[in-house]
Amino acid sequence: MQPAPGPPVQAQPPQPVQPMQPMAAYQPQPKFLDKFGTYDFSRWLMIGVVLIVIGAMFAQVTDLVGAPNPADYTNTDDFNKDSFSHEKLGTSLDALTSMLHAIGLGLIGYALLREAKDGDAHHTAVRVTAVITGVIVLTNLASSGISIL
Repeated sequence: MQPAPGPPVQAQPPQPVQPMQPMAAYQPQPKFLDKFGTYDFSRWLMIGVVLIVIGAMFAQVTDLVGAPNPADYTNTDDFNKDSFSHEKLGTSLDALTSMLHAIGLGLIGYALLREAKDGDAHHTAVRVTAVITGVIVLTNLASSGISIL
């Protein structure tokens, strides 16, 4: 005897296609917002101050190295070449110093103006003082390259 045949296999009906859901905008985790994602007045202020201090250190490099001493040279061409090289080093470092100071002052001015706008917890006099100081810092920065003569 043969065993009884099993029930016939029925094909499964096809699953309906799910429509694509639009992706939500990226929302960072709150722990990252507390650490990196939010504006912080003291952070911007300290970055500006650090850039100004680094610029001041670059300005002192040429004094640390010192200009060439004519007594060390027997050939005037070598002395002139080293003097020119030292002068170019000073010019390049002064330009770098000026850029770092400008960026640092810009960050400080931005921090003051942003704090005056967003700092609702401060007294009105503090906010007005921050606006005036920020405008003075940025105006000084903008007008530093202007000369009347």
